[in-house]
Amino acid sequence: MRLLLILLPLFIFANELKNSTSPYLLQHKDNPVNWMEWSNRAFQKAKKENKFIFLSIGYSTCHWCHVMARESFEDKEVAKVLNKNFISIKVDRERRVDLDRYYQKQFNIVNGRGGGWPLTVIMLPNKKPIFFGTYLPKDALLDILNQITHSSKDKLNRVANSIQKALKIYDSAKIPSVKLSKNLIKRALFSYKKSFDKVNGGFGNSPKFPQASTLETLLNIYKITKDKDALNIVTKSLNSMAKGGIYDQIDGGFFRYSVDSKWQIPHFEKMLYTNAELISLYAKAYEVTKSKLYKRVVKESIENIEQRFLKDGVYYSASNADSLNEDKEEQEGYYFIFDYQEALDFLLKNGISKSRAKEALKAFGIEPMGNFEGGDYSNPRVVGDILKYQKARELLKKLRARREYPFIDKKINTAWNALYIKALFDATKVDKKYSKLAQNRLHSLLNLLYKDNVLYHQTLLPHKPTQKALLEDYAFLADTLFSAYQNTLDEKYNHLFREIVKKSVKLFYKNDNWYVNNNSDIKVKADYDDSGYKSAVSKILESILKDVAINGDYNLLNIAKKSINNANIYLKNGAIFYPTLLNVKLMQDYGLYIIKAKKSTLINLKNIIYPYIYKEVKDYQNIQICGLSSCFISAKSVNKALKQLVNLIDKNLN
Repeated sequence: MRLLLILLPLFIFANELKNSTSPYLLQHKDNPVNWMEWSNRAFQKAKKENKFIFLSIGYSTCHWCHVMARESFEDKEVAKVLNKNFISIKVDRERRVDLDRYYQKQFNIVNGRGGGWPLTVIMLPNKKPIFFGTYLPKDALLDILNQITHSSKDKLNRVANSIQKALKIYDSAKIPSVKLSKNLIKRALFSYKKSFDKVNGGFGNSPKFPQASTLETLLNIYKITKDKDALNIVTKSLNSMAKGGIYDQIDGGFFRYSVDSKWQIPHFEKMLYTNAELISLYAKAYEVTKSKLYKRVVKESIENIEQRFLKDGVYYSASNADSLNEDKEEQEGYYFIFDYQEALDFLLKNGISKSRAKEALKAFGIEPMGNFEGGDYSNPRVVGDILKYQKARELLKKLRARREYPFIDKKINTAWNALYIKALFDATKVDKKYSKLAQNRLHSLLNLLYKDNVLYHQTLLPHKPTQKALLEDYAFLADTLFSAYQNTLDEKYNHLFREIVKKSVKLFYKNDNWYVNNNSDIKVKADYDDSGYKSAVSKILESILKDVAINGDYNLLNIAKKSINNANIYLKNGAIFYPTLLNVKLMQDYGLYIIKAKKSTLINLKNIIYPYIYKEVKDYQNIQICGLSSCFISAKSVNKALKQLVNLIDKNLN
């Protein structure tokens, strides 16, 4: 009996999330809030009991999600109000990308600005929203909950109907068909230059995100036009990030974003997708510039991801910003920052002279007065030549490793794994050895999440996957398979690439629209803007164009052309927000070229700095070069064919 009384408190607060396979939902399984997962049963319960619906959307490595959890969802007072008057539903936004996009879009329409996480939505029992918010301190949350529970039904229905009217107007608005002028690159460059931070690199002020897809498109613009301003924006940004605090100067790899405009103090999450896009970008920039800094960043970032995120040939999703300090309390960035005196003493203890140790700490920007959280700690950044202090760097790595590494979200996400494996193929521009690694990882991903010709969105090992894939999974996997084919010229990758492209059209293209999901309770249109990472619909359109050029499916070409034309309005009004879509449009307008020849010829093909040239293995006597609808060059020698292609590209550009 006594043992039962001791154990009882451990089980009092266990809610329905205890059975979930989502790392995020499992973080909330012991909350006193009676959380439920998103399901018809939850909404039926709300209707039957005539209770409001409290929807909270977040993810496992979200700092403000953790803050709200500690302040409110672990609080008995808040739980009492929620349990009495609300059906509380928790959603993992990385698992249900469709639901997150759906409600983030509604937040934007209602509030006239972007949302974020945690996303808080309060609804009537009939599922009509009456409130949208993000992080709310405990007192503010209780105030809102009490206001709603004490408001009249008529007032709440008026609010709900007003929101429904705004949403209906937005949904019914027709996107006008527009034609784009030929100076699209010129106008896009003007916008990019206007928002470019000439002092620190990147775009805008704080918080500052890497915006890898924007920089990649600018790199392509340079390859097309040789515009030095475009290249300068790219290199200035890449140099600043690589030398700043957003890059982990000790272990390698990038944090998600910088809270300041100088890239000095990061938000310490490490996301698989952030590193995937930046590794690709630095590798492509290395191909153009041969910068040793870019090469080092690529190699170190891959080493860090392999060390921290690799599991059974595939990759975990993210690591947290917060980690446990000496008092066993969550503290943002604690694992990554240094106390100056502690670092100095450690270097001295391990055989580095005092003068050399001080020089090393100065080179790494580890300051006596600190540069982080009120001056107590320093976050490393490049101030001097850190390559001169490799021994000190290894010692700082050992010192840091004495602390507990942040929580790692161990779900295996198809889209993000595909993005990262694509980065490994791109990294062959730095070192050919990454090709074999990329192929091995791709095979592991397919074995785990492409079963019986069904692609799945994610899983948490050792569980079998159950959630079918979203558009982003198909889009990024198709892109990776195409890279695998280009890198290896192995026909099996081309066959699977074509299969994935066709399936994506069948599953997610309906009535001239692309959708995030398929066979869901809520249909969500795919967005063309690059939010967080590349737009999935833009990437699948890019893959369709490549598929048409190589495999000749002109029904797909019509779909791509129609989709791109329908999206012209976005590029006309603000190409800066749609860099991946802009890249697709440039590919269509300036020309996509396929060099068709024997494998032995293609393997030794020299590189042409133009972004839209690809290879296809064909047992032809002559080398042929083709576009989207026809072949226009045929030559017996490689040099003659490439010379004609260069002349053709120059002619099209002029």
